[in-house]
Amino acid sequence: MFPYALDPMRRPGALHASGRSARTGSLLAALAAITVLTVLTVLTGCMTGERPSLGTAPTAAGTETGDANVDTVLALLDSVSTAVFTAQYNATVRFGGTVTPVRATQSAPDRRSVTVGDVRYITDASGSRTCTVSTSSCADGTNPQPISNTGVTTDLVFGDVAKRLRRFAGSRVGATTLTQSTIAGQAATCVDLPVGTGVSTYCALDNGVLARLVDGDVTVEMTSYVASADDTLFTP
Repeated sequence: MFPYALDPMRRPGALHASGRSARTGSLLAALAAITVLTVLTVLTGCMTGERPSLGTAPTAAGTETGDANVDTVLALLDSVSTAVFTAQYNATVRFGGTVTPVRATQSAPDRRSVTVGDVRYITDASGSRTCTVSTSSCADGTNPQPISNTGVTTDLVFGDVAKRLRRFAGSRVGATTLTQSTIAGQAATCVDLPVGTGVSTYCALDNGVLARLVDGDVTVEMTSYVASADDTLFTP
């Protein structure tokens, strides 16, 4: 009448309790393994240090990166504020292949102009203006929105490329290479920077004018250069 009386472990309740105990033991073991793995991961991170971060890299002109090849090109790019020139470029968005003409000129450190497609940015003693060339109209201030799809910035030639190089220098995954090249008939110094799975290239003329930029999202190539300012680029 009582088949489980002599063997309590055969009672239904005892079987259920045994199953719960086994499952509880397995869960505790799994939690312990996860805890150990987490501790090891934290310790490994502390020993190896943080990976380079683009957001924390200093970008001020004159800041060195510690890489002699990168710093050579940065020293050139930082000197562009005193250059007198007019240069033309083609800016090609790497994804989509859209090509936008770019013209830049500077007659003095406080007088420069950058034209990206139909948008012209003028900076002089009276301030800055954003102009539409086709309508000869201007608005006070610098508005980057009209060129947001071109891959370039309003200060592309005047400091932005140097900032970009400083940011990515800390993320290089291999040795940099310094080379000499001729671009649009001008002698240029270039640095190749291994980043991710590719190589970015930054080139500058002796007076600091950008000659070439090959990066993950855009390629900018100088197509012409003269060592004088073009006054027609200071009007809409």
